[in-house]
Amino acid sequence: MKAISYAVLAIAASVSLVFVNVLKPNSLGATAFIAAWLLLPYATLALALSFFAKERVSEITYVVVTMVVAGGGLLFLTDAIFLHPDPQGGFAVLFTPIYQTIGIGVLVPACRWLIGKASA
Repeated sequence: MKAISYAVLAIAASVSLVFVNVLKPNSLGATAFIAAWLLLPYATLALALSFFAKERVSEITYVVVTMVVAGGGLLFLTDAIFLHPDPQGGFAVLFTPIYQTIGIGVLVPACRWLIGKASA
């Protein structure tokens, strides 16, 4: 199960870096900042998975959260960059990791509760 989560995180991080390349920031500093900012939620999930997913319930929780957060973030970026590009799209790119962090904070306890309730 952890391997699936790590694979999804690696794919999402790679796609995020491709999106940074598509955005073509005008300086190396801006490129590094946007790349690091977009990779932050994936790094957080990878660390949480390695430290906190010791029992089966936690492992399943982090797989579900990884799929939803990575998929949701990439869909949001795809919408902002490709489907509905406009001058305000930069704000969407900068807010994506914030939305993903909120998603992590809401989904981890909710999944743990639901999985615990289904197991009982």
